Parts: sequence; structure tokens; C-alpha cells
Amino acid sequence: MKKILLSMMMVAVFLLVACSESNVYTYILDESYDGFITLGTSADYPPYEWPMNVDGKQQIVGIDIEIAKHIATALNKNLKVVNKGFDFLLEDLDQGKVDFVLAGMTPTEERMEIVDFSKVYYEAIQVVLIQEVNKDLYTSFDSLNQSTIRIGAQTGSIQKDLAETFTNATKQYIQTIPDLVLRLSEGQIEALIVEKPVADGYISNIEGLYIADFLIGDPDGGSAVAVKKGNSELLEVINDVIDELITSGEMDRIVEEMILLNSGS
Repeated sequence: MKKILLSMMMVAVFLLVACSESNVYTYILDESYDGFITLGTSADYPPYEWPMNVDGKQQIVGIDIEIAKHIATALNKNLKVVNKGFDFLLEDLDQGKVDFVLAGMTPTEERMEIVDFSKVYYEAIQVVLIQEVNKDLYTSFDSLNQSTIRIGAQTGSIQKDLAETFTNATKQYIQTIPDLVLRLSEGQIEALIVEKPVADGYISNIEGLYIADFLIGDPDGGSAVAVKKGNSELLEVINDVIDELITSGEMDRIVEEMILLNSGS
């Protein structure tokens, strides 16, 4: 019964994300503000962003949404959020469909050829999420780097690049994290690479998951805000907002609050 309920819950989350793909959410921060600034995100990555019913209304919540609100406020704009698949975000930004992107995104060299990035606003380590029953079986990189092992990661993510280092294992790359977690829970994959705050959130909400007792990869440079190439004016405002949030301690408060919200505490 637990397995059936888990499957139903994860499928429901996946369908919610899938059905809201390209959906637009508006946040009126101040009635006096002039128009909207548009954020592009992929709301399947708690605690960075995920869909949630707030006061009877479906919204996107998370660390990145709170940061986006501060950026919008600094510009005297209300916030519009476009929820789309992760690997479409930079394309939409380049084409001017959104003004900036916040999606727990790492500023890799490849991405920096397409868009410009802000300062890093949050750094998190990468971990391997496994089933708890396998915690004594998968205790090292080598224990997972086997031809019989299936490792999952999100399409277009830095975690996909890390999965490629497991040269002997079979890889599965999927658009959404909830679908990957469902596959892990159902035994369709043995391991899933995600950031630690994301793994912590799923462990808090789903019984039977465990973070393997080893880390992978070097520090990845953290998450940053992406803007259209050459948009130095917006980038300057975003960097000022990030500096203020970090210096004031507000960033730590946002991260802690969103992790607790995701865990249901």
C-alpha cells in the first residue's frame, strides 16, 4: 500500500509540473509598480522552486522565487514567472521570452557562451540519492560505477555531466526531478545525482530514500542568475540585490525558510 501511495503521490507531482509547463504565474508585489519583469524557471527542483497551493491559489514557491521578488522590487516591477522545462530556459532567455532565469543553475563555461551570469548566490554540494535499503551496498564511486547500475540525472543539468563520470554505469536523463525520484523509489534506477538541499527535501517527504555516504565532483561554483548576453544594466541590479541579501543575512533566512517549507515543518 505504501508503494502504491508513493507512486500515486509522485505521479501527481509529475503531472502537476508537466501540466503547468509554460504556465504563467503573476505576483503583485506593489500596486504602484509599473508593469512586470519576467522570470523563467523550471518548477521541479525544491527547495529552489516547486508548485504549491498557497491560500487556495496555485503558485510557484522556493528560494529562487524569493530572490526574484527582491530583484523585481529593486526595479519597481511586479513579477511574472514562466514555468518551463529546464533545458528550454536559456533558449527562452536568448530569444527574449523571459528577462532573467533563476533555476538553481550553475554558470558553466558552455552556458556562459550563451548568456551572462550574476555572482553566485548559493553554493551547494552534489550528492547521490539512493534507496535506504542499499546504503551499505553503495558506499563509494566505484560501487556505483558498474555495468549493472542505472544512474539518473536531469536533462541539461550539471548533474548530467557528473553522471557521465560513471563511465561503466547506464545513464538515464529525464526532464523532471519528480519523475527521476519516482524511478529511484520504484527501483528503475539505483542512484540519482542532485544537490544536497534537493535530496534533503525528498528525504523529508518520502520514506525509504538515503544520501550515499560519499560526495562526487568538485565544488560546482554554486547557483547564479542568468540574463540575456550583454544586458549589463539588469545584471548590475541583480548583483546589487545578491550582495545585499548575503550581507544582511536575508539569503540565509530565505534558504532556511524554503527548506523548512519543502519539508513540511
